[in-house]
Formats: sequence, C-alpha cells, structure tokens
Amino acid sequence: MEYFLQLHGNLPLDAYPVLAARAEELGFEDVSLHDVLFRRPVWPVLCDMARATSRVLVGPNVTHPYLSHPVQLAANLAHLDELSGGRAVLGLGRGSMYEMVGRTNPATLDGLREAVDVIRTLVEGGSGPYDGEVFQLRKDAKLHFGTGRRVPVYLGAMGPKGARLAGAHCDGLRAAAQWHPGYASLLKEHMEAGAKEAGRAADEVQFVAENWTFVHPDRELARREARSLLATFLPHLGAPLAFHEVPEAEIEAARAAKRDGATERLAEISDRTLDLFMAAGDANDLRAGLDRLEAAGHTAVSFSGQLGPDTSLALEIIGEAIAAR
Repeated sequence: MEYFLQLHGNLPLDAYPVLAARAEELGFEDVSLHDVLFRRPVWPVLCDMARATSRVLVGPNVTHPYLSHPVQLAANLAHLDELSGGRAVLGLGRGSMYEMVGRTNPATLDGLREAVDVIRTLVEGGSGPYDGEVFQLRKDAKLHFGTGRRVPVYLGAMGPKGARLAGAHCDGLRAAAQWHPGYASLLKEHMEAGAKEAGRAADEVQFVAENWTFVHPDRELARREARSLLATFLPHLGAPLAFHEVPEAEIEAARAAKRDGATERLAEISDRTLDLFMAAGDANDLRAGLDRLEAAGHTAVSFSGQLGPDTSLALEIIGEAIAAR
C-alpha cells in the first residue's frame, strides 16, 4: 500500500517544511497542501516543502481553475516542478466556498477536463491554440520556463461522473472522506470504467482513498474533537451520505453544532458515522481502518488535515502504523 499526506493551510508557517521532511523519512510517497480560500496560499508553502525534501512528490490537493486561471496554475506548477527537480504533482477539483466571494459555483466537469488539457499542454512545453467551451489559448500562448515533464494530474471528486472523468482523462482520483471501503470501492469501479471507455488499462490510473485524520494516544479526546471537525463537512458530503444511509438527524445535529453553536449536539453523531469518513481515535483505530481498506483491495490511502490535537505527534502515530504493515 502507498501512503500520502495532505496538510491543510491552518498550521504555523514553519511547520510545513518540518512535517514534509518527516513524512519523507517515514516513507510517504506524496505530501500535498489543500488549496482553500482564506487559508495559506499553497504555492509558496509548497516551495518551502519542496526545498525541505528530496524524494516525495509535492503539489496542491486540490486546487481549482475558477479563481485562478489554468494558465496561472500551469505557471505555478511548472515553477514547482523545476524547483523540486521533477517532483511536482497536481490535484485539481471543483473548488468551494464561492459564496464567500459573492459567486455561485461555476464549476463543471467539462471545465475541469479543459483545465487539465490547458495545464498539461503548457507545463509540457506546448502551446495553443486551444478552443474549449470554458477555457481558451491563443496560438502563441506558451510558458517560457519549466522542465517540460509530464506532471501527474489527479482529479479530486466524490461522485461517479467525476470518477469516470478521472479514469478517462487523468492519472488518478483522490476522493475525500473515504475511511470506509464501501463507497470508495464504488468510486474506484467508476474510475476504472471511465478508463476502459477511454481505451486505457485500469492500472494506468490510481485510486487514492483519502480520509480526514484525527489521532492521539488519548482515544476519547481524539474522537470527541474529530466529531467537531466532521460536523463542518458532514452536511455537504452529498452522495456518500445517501450511500451509507447516514440518518438525517445526525446531519441536522452537525448543522446545529456549527450554525447555532449547539456543540452539545455533536454527541448525536454516531460512532458509525464518524468511522465512515474519518480515521479518528488511537493507533488501534488507525490499524483497523487500514486493514479494512486493504482487505477491500485498496492500495493507496491519504491522511488529511491537521491530523490530531498535536500534528507532529499524530504524524508519528501514523508513521508507526504504516511502518508496522
């Protein structure tokens, strides 16, 4: 099994290169940074992480092409690839929080496919013209630097259509909130079907089961705080909620906890629901979840977020768990 690490933009600035270097020592294949509004800008932090490492892939997971044009993403990616000695990787998705800047969500799967085309063309040293429905390039549009390497591109998606697009058009799919193998296996099937429809072999694309992680030696502390984290995302998970038949009462409890400050309602989020979407608890919980994913045929897993009350300690717990496998 391969292991990936996705950090979020809520840590102290000097933590990122230290954590990236330690993740490399612990055997992770990839260290990425989540790109979201009002958190740290990913590209300068990724450069810090690249300088602190020598083997792992580094890149945004995920960024999106609707507030930053694909040309800008391509330029940043090419710079990161050059700086890292050919270790850049790109995660691309729909984006979120558009309402915070007075916009409705403009993202479409066709737009994401076009963005992949534009970014790949420019990073690999090519030029326009490109005449998409959403994104275009003039004939003379071209980057004037970079390695020209084919940088791996992963799609961040949680629905069947996105999974099929990843299979047909990308190097893989990274699906958030997949600590239980049930829905993850369904998405993997859709990804592989998309690859087959495009004439690609299933082993040309990689499925990465990503989870929000919150671990600590004090199991009850970790699971209590993990419920608060999950409540932020739970009402917005869409298809996985229906697939797993998460009770509406739990979803409403999560809304009330975050919307109204009714934190006492976090206790209404069941252990079952917590364990569907989060690696929450102690080292035993971590090992059990990894065993479950591996038994279901999953070969890559990404640990995401702050990781625990103490990020450095949580990374060590994760490292010990994967070293013992």
